[in-house]
Amino acid sequence: MSIKKKEFQPQLTGPLEGIRVIDLSRLVSGNTLTLMLADLGAEVVKVEPPRGDSLRAWVKGGISTDWKSLARNKKSIGLDLRQSEGMNLLKRLVAKADVLVENFRAGTLEKMGLAPALLHEINPRLVIARITGFGQTGPYAKRPGFGTLVEGMCGMAEATGFADGPPILPPGPLADTCAGYCGALAVLAAVREVEVNGGRGQIIDQPLFNPLFIALGAQAANYRVTGKLKVRNANQNLYMTRDHKYVTYTASMEPMPQRMLEAIGKGEYNKNPEYAGVRGRNNHGPEIKGWVQDYLGQLTQEEAVRFFEEKEISGAPVYTVAQIMEDPHFQEAETVVELPDEEMGYVPMYGFPNRLSGSPSQFFRPAPKIGEHNREVVAWAELDEDEIASLEEKGVLHTGKKMDRSDFSYQ
Repeated sequence: MSIKKKEFQPQLTGPLEGIRVIDLSRLVSGNTLTLMLADLGAEVVKVEPPRGDSLRAWVKGGISTDWKSLARNKKSIGLDLRQSEGMNLLKRLVAKADVLVENFRAGTLEKMGLAPALLHEINPRLVIARITGFGQTGPYAKRPGFGTLVEGMCGMAEATGFADGPPILPPGPLADTCAGYCGALAVLAAVREVEVNGGRGQIIDQPLFNPLFIALGAQAANYRVTGKLKVRNANQNLYMTRDHKYVTYTASMEPMPQRMLEAIGKGEYNKNPEYAGVRGRNNHGPEIKGWVQDYLGQLTQEEAVRFFEEKEISGAPVYTVAQIMEDPHFQEAETVVELPDEEMGYVPMYGFPNRLSGSPSQFFRPAPKIGEHNREVVAWAELDEDEIASLEEKGVLHTGKKMDRSDFSYQ
């Protein structure tokens, strides 16, 4: 098998057809939120300055790979908001929109003359999603909201790594991505409140901090109960195989620990009260881990995975992205797909995070060029040809400027 080749199909529709989204955000958090909506058929319009969304500058091999994935299914209007005519046009677009998304530092929207109260005067049904690092209120509201700062502050970095080493940050924009997913859910709830319950538009205060803090589990309660901080131990469930690759195994649910001990020839310890239950395994953790490592260390990664399957043990290989792309399961599941691309011929990118049986996400269109949909979007505002020509002449409506890009990406 190979990675499935898909085609963009702009004639298709999705369950969010008819919902118009104005996206003022940059980089990952807002683009993740609006990607979730765009994949389901919402009309998402990126409002871009002459330099374009900052995400375009994340380049590998001269290609904006992150942009191609996170901006798929979206449209772009090149609109210079530093000119008064640009701001006026944006307000006319707001009047026709259902959702507005921004991820400026708290207070910036107000300084731009786009305070939520004003936006709701223009469009009382408007849902306004505001993404920041720490929320719109509180002592840290004005702090920069980059994901790296949040990943360090929320407890994730401190809990990750080896006991004798420093904290470790995640290898990608995890805080931004989680906030985008949570923000999309909140947007759908707020839109439903308007459409079904006859409610008014509202403001969604979406911090990067909260979803990632929640993802770390009951750490606050654990600390209150024990008075102890979690010991950093990144590799407690990782085992090296004979070919110097890794597998992971979890004993978090009965009867997995018993199956593992039986499978590696240590079944007699299942009958020993000293090793029984969670407490017994915790008391003898290093010893048991050593037995498992000794056994799995004699196998290659492929052999270890086969061993897990034969013994019905909850284990899995530790994959590189190359292995994911080559794995028949993920090819069949369309976890990674290939889509037509002007620069690469076909570009591999992630598929959808879930599947709806009746109204699934679709690949409607590739990531846009700056201002590619200017004429289509300004039609919302019902401008005549002379007005459009004037805005184009003044550079209010634009198609961006060519920028030199240096390689940079989280990956």
